[in-house]
Amino acid sequence: MSNTSKFISAGLTSVFLATASAYGGDTEAEIKQRIGSGNPVAGKDKSAMCQGCHGEDGNSMVPSFPKLAGQYATYIQRQINNFQTGTRRDPTMTDMAATVTNRQDLNDISAYFASQKQMTGTPVKNEAGEKLFNKHGCLNCHGEIGKGRPANNAIFPVIGGQHKDYLVKQMNDFKTGARDTDMSGTMSELANQMTDADIDAIAEYLSGQ
Repeated sequence: MSNTSKFISAGLTSVFLATASAYGGDTEAEIKQRIGSGNPVAGKDKSAMCQGCHGEDGNSMVPSFPKLAGQYATYIQRQINNFQTGTRRDPTMTDMAATVTNRQDLNDISAYFASQKQMTGTPVKNEAGEKLFNKHGCLNCHGEIGKGRPANNAIFPVIGGQHKDYLVKQMNDFKTGARDTDMSGTMSELANQMTDADIDAIAEYLSGQ
């Protein structure tokens, strides 16, 4: 890891450890915080096209489509902006993101998905994956079981309960440089320290949270 990345990572970690709980949840206060400035009621109708892939309540049924239920609204907004500017690329999402031209619509859509109960998976016992998750310090940014750490977080997403296939693909994309939108610069370096087996184990562990 470069000195710059170490400095950024250490700084972010110290802030999050000092100001946030072990991981996020679904209390009324936590849901209110992660919704942000959008209107989730209005966002339900506005997100109709999104629901075709991501599920009516943000829990997609297709492993390659990410779950959005309980994701930070600001994180969703940032990813849409990345697709719109071309800094993140996907054949489907690039076109879909281009249709969201109104800022309030984006705030409302992201608030709707953020207002749902956090994504969960079928519990999987994977001690190797859990050890690797902790060894690489993933919990410092994503929370102890991947359920998120700070509220209204535009940088580090909720990943606990996410589809395994989606997590594996994103880790491999960070590893190859196909995805390079990590603001801290940490994900690429971490992914390149992991074998395919490591990535598979961590993804399986997280998918069961």
